[in-house]
Amino acid sequence: MTTTLKAMNALGELIGFQGDDPTTATQYKALKPLDEQSSVYKGDAPTWTQITAKIKEIEDAEAKAKTDKVSAYRKVSMTDDEIRAIDPTLEEYL
Repeated sequence: MTTTLKAMNALGELIGFQGDDPTTATQYKALKPLDEQSSVYKGDAPTWTQITAKIKEIEDAEAKAKTDKVSAYRKVSMTDDEIRAIDPTLEEYL
């Protein structure tokens, strides 16, 4: 699940939409509901500003989790190669 979808789900009862994830307020406002649905959300939809703030919050939390993971590996004296072998997604944090 993309970060945008995680944010949209966290802020409202997302039903779903057609097409790609929105990357701008204009794209967000133009979202088309899934077939046979009248809305993208059940109930009130969050604003694009709320969604972008939530995206930042999620990305920051994910980055902190990866930084914490690298820190834990370092505490047990693991090398960069060993860390990469366990979790290649940590490359940018080494």
